[in-house]
Formats: sequence, structure tokens, C-alpha cells
Amino acid sequence: MAHQHKLGRATACLHISAAVYVIAGLALFALLMSDDKSGLGFPFAVGMLLFCLALACGIEFVVYGLRRRKFWAWVAGLCIFGFYVTTLFLPLGVIGLWGLLDSGSRAEFGIGNRHSSAAHSAGRNLPVGRESES
Repeated sequence: MAHQHKLGRATACLHISAAVYVIAGLALFALLMSDDKSGLGFPFAVGMLLFCLALACGIEFVVYGLRRRKFWAWVAGLCIFGFYVTTLFLPLGVIGLWGLLDSGSRAEFGIGNRHSSAAHSAGRNLPVGRESES
């Protein structure tokens, strides 16, 4: 029986984080525009909104790559979720890493199935400097 992948969990976490970035950008925009007495609020508010929208677009691009089983998207997802583990997005980071590092998900990207276990373990038992001899 083939092992099912858990990429849906990872993509759901990425969608949630992208939505949070859009909401945060809109909230910051409204907050900064409500107290604009100095004249600097508008450019800063627009900059923050564009930054948050760019983050959301970048995350959605990673989801696009994951759905097409692109290796770069798998690596980018690991980096994003690894960063999330150190922030308030901790639950999304843990669930996302679980989804991407699942054996079925790794197999979808061709990771972990390149060597047979016997050949791989035989290579590890060689003395240092003899890995290329075979």
C-alpha cells in the first residue's frame, strides 16, 4: 500500500499565513492612516501594505510550486516553516514541517528514495577516504 502524502496540511498552513499577512497589512494601513498628522504616515502605511502583500504573494507562489511538485518549493517551504517555528506562527510551522517532512511527502519530491538502504549503509561503513573506491 502506498503511503499517502501530507502536503495538504503544509499548503493549508501556507494559505493561512498568507491570509494573516494580508489582514495584518490592511490593519496596519488603516491604523497608520488614522493617525497621520505628520505627513509621513501615508508613505509608511503604503509601504507596509505593499510589504505584507508581497509576503503573501511569495507564499502563494511557494504553494503553486508545491502543487506542481517542484523541489525548490519544498526547500522554500521548509525554510518558511522553520522560520515560523521561532515566531507566533509556531503552530503553523510545526504542522507545515510535519506535512513536508512526512515520508509520503518526501517521496512526492523524490527525496529519501534515491539509494537502497543496503547500498547506503554499506557506503557509510567504509573507512574515511575510501568512499570513492568501489
